[in-house]
Amino acid sequence: MTPLTQNLTDLTLQLKKNWGWFLTIGILLIILGLFALTYQFFATIFSTYFIGSLLLIAGITQSIHAFHTKGIGQTTLWAIIGALYIIAGISTFIQPITTSIAITLIIAILLTASGITQCIGALNNRHFPRWGWWLFSGILTLLLGLIILFGWPADSLTILGMFLGVDLIFQGWAYVIIGLGLKAN
Repeated sequence: MTPLTQNLTDLTLQLKKNWGWFLTIGILLIILGLFALTYQFFATIFSTYFIGSLLLIAGITQSIHAFHTKGIGQTTLWAIIGALYIIAGISTFIQPITTSIAITLIIAILLTASGITQCIGALNNRHFPRWGWWLFSGILTLLLGLIILFGWPADSLTILGMFLGVDLIFQGWAYVIIGLGLKAN
């Protein structure tokens, strides 16, 4: 047995021990996807507010950090970055529709990149049981990212929640299938 074969065998055995995590994550992703499909507009606005909250927290943290590290020489720069995060976070709450349009563009780019990454990951891990589902999920994610890009900005408020839901369901399904495959082998 070559070292590569031994490593793959060890990895497969480790994954088999954790098949339940794949199944659990898959089911959770499917449930979240169904929720996003049912409440598309709210899923979009919730995402906007969630990101705004993260920006606010990051800005406050960065600002506190800036004033706790006096003497390093970059206090002003860190304070400015913290203020910009805070302004961006507040903007999401003041202009959630405009922000969701911008976030839709960012998510379209991220979905496209995620789809490419999933496809590469699936092709590099063809030893996984039923790895084709992972590839299928990656292709679907890539297509969803491209569709959002081509429909942007007009469809931003409705399409984002719908595509997010579909993507979560297919990713969840891929995890469920891989988990059940790991259990069966």
